[in-house]
Amino acid sequence: MAQPEPDRQAEIREVLINAVEVQLAALKAAVSFWGEWMERTSAFVKTASKSLSTVRSADKDAGQVLLEVVDAGRESMRTMTELPKKAAERFIDELDKIEKTRKAGTSRAPRGTSATDARTTEKAAAKPSPKRRVRVKP
Repeated sequence: MAQPEPDRQAEIREVLINAVEVQLAALKAAVSFWGEWMERTSAFVKTASKSLSTVRSADKDAGQVLLEVVDAGRESMRTMTELPKKAAERFIDELDKIEKTRKAGTSRAPRGTSATDARTTEKAAAKPSPKRRVRVKP
């Protein structure tokens, strides 16, 4: 017996849902990246501004204050270079959450699908998917 052709509208719907989920995961990671970037940059600007006003007032040794600013800048740049790795990890975590949610919801047939479609979806979900990995050069 020939299997019935899958409902094209259901397939398109699933593809669009997957695309939106991936876009949302990417946007969440981007928002966290830029939020942390703003926090780190703001902290450095405050430190540099305070140090600059100290140097101008000549209350302290200018050389020592400038070294402190350079150290703060170095620390700021070090932490900022970690931000892309953290954002990539957040993106992967979001995708993993989506996958777990999808696997947990496969026991119910989505609206507009037949029992055969639901069983096919369950079989596909039962297959282990490869682990996503992020490679970031140090």
